Order: sequence, then structure tokens, then C-alpha cells
Amino acid sequence: MSRKTARRYAFELIFQMPFHKDFDAEYALESYPEDNLPEISEAERAFVKETLYGVRAHLGLIDKLIAENTEGWSVNRLNSVDLAVLRLAVYEMAFTDTPERVSINEAVELSKMYSGEESGGFVNGILAKASAHAEAHHA
Repeated sequence: MSRKTARRYAFELIFQMPFHKDFDAEYALESYPEDNLPEISEAERAFVKETLYGVRAHLGLIDKLIAENTEGWSVNRLNSVDLAVLRLAVYEMAFTDTPERVSINEAVELSKMYSGEESGGFVNGILAKASAHAEAHHA
């Protein structure tokens, strides 16, 4: 499995967060359907787990960065797929050493795959604006 595939699993689990009040990353990984999550390496599992915990821990700031860069849209008005993609990408840009262009490119690809071609441009525009703000929060 590649980091790209691990990122897709992280996105799918981030998408589920709003539907589970007491979301637990370890439980989510363990209960993920076997046919959707084949055997993964420890490094890939650690990436997914760290990403899930990171998004959960910094959700307020992540959503604030998203909201500040969506003109005329509140976070609550974004469709669930785009919001999960944006949360993943903003987390990576603000709190990891993943190159910004990689985070943005992967987010655009995920949004096209799960939400449609038009979402790619929408997500790209928001992340291009958010990148400067995310850099200011980079740990």
C-alpha cells in the first residue's frame, strides 16, 4: 500500500467522524471492513491513526481555517465529502511536514473521486487560499 492509499483510508474515516460523537481512531481502524482495508504495514497504520487523532485534536482550528477561506460558505454548508477532504488537507498543511503541493494535489484527486469533477476546482481554490494561513499555524 502507498501513502496515497493510506491517505484515502484516512479521508474515509475522517468522513465518518461527524456521525460518531465519541469517534475513536483505533476502534475505527479495527472495525474498518476487511475488504476495504487490506493488510497494511505498521507505518501506514501509524500514518492513518496519527492523521485521525490529529484532525480530531485540531478540529476547531482546522474548521476555522477552512471557514476563513470559503467565501460565502460556512463549514456547515459544505457537503460532507468536500469537508472531510478539506479537513484532511488543512491538517496536513498546518500540522505535518507533508509538502503543501502534495496535500493540495491529493485533496483535489480525492474530491474528484468521491464528490465529482467540479469539486476538484472548489477544493483547490479553498486550499490555495488556506495554505498561507495554515503555514502560520504549522507546528
